[in-house]
Amino acid sequence: AVEESVRDVEALAALVAQTVAGLQGSSGGEVTASRLKRTLLRKDPTFSESDYGFRTFGELMRHLAAHNVIELAEGPAKGDPEVSLPEHGDRETAFGLLRSVVADLAGEGGAVALSGLKDQLRRARPDFSEKKLGYRSFLQFCKAAATAGAVHLSWNPDADDYLLTPRTA
Repeated sequence: AVEESVRDVEALAALVAQTVAGLQGSSGGEVTASRLKRTLLRKDPTFSESDYGFRTFGELMRHLAAHNVIELAEGPAKGDPEVSLPEHGDRETAFGLLRSVVADLAGEGGAVALSGLKDQLRRARPDFSEKKLGYRSFLQFCKAAATAGAVHLSWNPDADDYLLTPRTA
């Protein structure tokens, strides 16, 4: 049961990160804890932090902040902190991990198929999760890494898959 609750909290962490990223992207404004909770309840009317072992939503927020899933700052109202995703340090680290795994697998002048690549990243770093970084999918994470210049990503109709090649740092 303990392992299941840990997995549930990880799934919740991914959901919260995705939701914060979505709210930040759609409004560009600040995301408060109360707005985040309203959005989570809109997505899942049965959502309750107590299902994950937390007495209050604030306790859940502090737990996620302590595990670097989110950052909390003083909000406009007392007891309603502003919630944001951690600065891009973790994202840059993840992009670097992707670049090095792709470089190792591709060899000289080669390319790596997107399918199966996430498993390779997890072999290198078992705690890797694109959802913790605010991405809805591994493809979205790879597209962001390509935009940031970590890798080159292109669709290959012959392979029926995206192919990634490393970009030099």
